[in-house]
Amino acid sequence: MIQTGNAAPHLFDSWEQVSEKIHAAEDIRIFLDFDGTLVRYYDRPEDVKLTSKCRRILERLSRHRRVHLAIVSGRRNAALRKYVRVPRLKLLGLFGWEKRGRPALPRKRRVALRRLRSALAPLPESFPGIHLEDKGISLAVHFRGTTPETQRSVRTRIRGLLKGIRCPFRVIQSNHACEIVPRQVEGKGVAMREFTRGLRKPFLPIYVGDDLTDEPAFLALRRGITVRVGLVSRTKARFRLRNPEEVSAFLERLEEELS
Repeated sequence: MIQTGNAAPHLFDSWEQVSEKIHAAEDIRIFLDFDGTLVRYYDRPEDVKLTSKCRRILERLSRHRRVHLAIVSGRRNAALRKYVRVPRLKLLGLFGWEKRGRPALPRKRRVALRRLRSALAPLPESFPGIHLEDKGISLAVHFRGTTPETQRSVRTRIRGLLKGIRCPFRVIQSNHACEIVPRQVEGKGVAMREFTRGLRKPFLPIYVGDDLTDEPAFLALRRGITVRVGLVSRTKARFRLRNPEEVSAFLERLEEELS
């Protein structure tokens, strides 16, 4: 049964159903979010660390003949490469848009991005506790740990700034940040549809994520196994897991089913 905005059952409580799908599939495409899914959140994104246990599981899965493994994240590929360090794993950074190489922005967009950086620079002083992250071709305003009132005010200020300077960018709302990205970055749902469109069929998609930005991907891959991580009551995912530790346990169980 596909969840449509309601609480999803715990994945391990439905393991018989999941196991049947895994055993029947010759081509398994696993897509994993990073922050909040493979690693716990930190106040500063640069402080995260993938456990050695999780890295070993990813390495083994990436070598399996029936498995293709990818990370789909709001982070850039260069940052993911630094933290993950699994050679055969595919990286789909910037919400799935950054597939390979270093995408470049046209000159007008680069100029607009410089203006946007300047406009956002005073925000941490106006709203103590928020953190600006410059991703080169996009910007993120993090507000984990701040009050809901502060978060609403920051979101409102960002919308006003974008409207005022007519930037050719869009805002992607995540659990604890506003991601300001080029307009061609349309989010994980579009990225998953585009990425899987060219794949040979049949294949079993498995998507695991913890964020608002993962919800469109759950819909795009709804015929597969979709898992929302965290203590949420409403999701488009079919199943749920509580935290990154349970994600590691799931990947370990998946590996056992494939052996």
